[in-house]
Amino acid sequence: MIKRNEVSFLFSYNESSMNKKKIVASIMLILAPLLWGLSYSFQSMSTESLGSFSIVFFKGIGSIVLLPILIFQKRRFNFRSVRGGILIGLFVFLGCFFQQLGIKYSTISKASFITALYILFVPLIQIFMGKKVSVKIWISVLVAAIGLYFLCMHSDTGINKGDFFLLAGSVMFALQIIAIDYYVKDCDPLVLTFVYEFSLSVFALIAVFFFEKIDLSAVKEALLPLLYLVFVSGILAQYLQTRYQKDLDPSLASLLMSFESVFGAFFGWLIMHQTLSFKEIFGCILVFLAILLAES
Repeated sequence: MIKRNEVSFLFSYNESSMNKKKIVASIMLILAPLLWGLSYSFQSMSTESLGSFSIVFFKGIGSIVLLPILIFQKRRFNFRSVRGGILIGLFVFLGCFFQQLGIKYSTISKASFITALYILFVPLIQIFMGKKVSVKIWISVLVAAIGLYFLCMHSDTGINKGDFFLLAGSVMFALQIIAIDYYVKDCDPLVLTFVYEFSLSVFALIAVFFFEKIDLSAVKEALLPLLYLVFVSGILAQYLQTRYQKDLDPSLASLLMSFESVFGAFFGWLIMHQTLSFKEIFGCILVFLAILLAES
């Protein structure tokens, strides 16, 4: 017969284990945007030689290196993981596509801010799906949105059609986060990452066919940045998101991943020697405080 103090120990042990999983997941979902934030600098270098969809294609095609690992470890492909991976890849591709259209008619600073609004769209979509979002998360999201405004907005230009394209892209990225949360609970994260990255590459190749062309000499010029984009911000960072997002609520996960804008600004200052104004630094601090509030 289990004694009362033994039951208490079991409950406290499970609670401690859950807290550790959340702490590890939170750290990993800050590491992933750190890697993505650094990728902005490498992407800026590679765009001097390659078009945006060409870069997305190469980022996705790097997933092929995962295939021998999947076969060797006998990771299980099934219909659900393939369907989920294709759907996630489609959401990411559409997000990139609308973002690219939006940047054509808008400014980079507005694009950064509007894209990061997925932190608002994730809890909104969750409400429509019948899920509850805590007041603390809502407050954290609003503080982070204000911080992103100070970090990214540098112009007073009015609303144009580019902004609507950027909003559509932000919704796609929010759907990506929710789709990962839905599928990763009962799919192998590595298999899901492979299918998602490979699908993204196929969709990007179709876009390259219509909008761009790949020049091998340009690929050679951008080789070093591409290697980072393929293996680090592509495979590694995407796997970290897919693997550890399942241990957190999607709203909190999206909030942690919004740190991508902060890291992007920081590495832009460190590597590309871009200056940070007082307003941008204040925005970074607000985003950081929002994450501390959500994690408290």
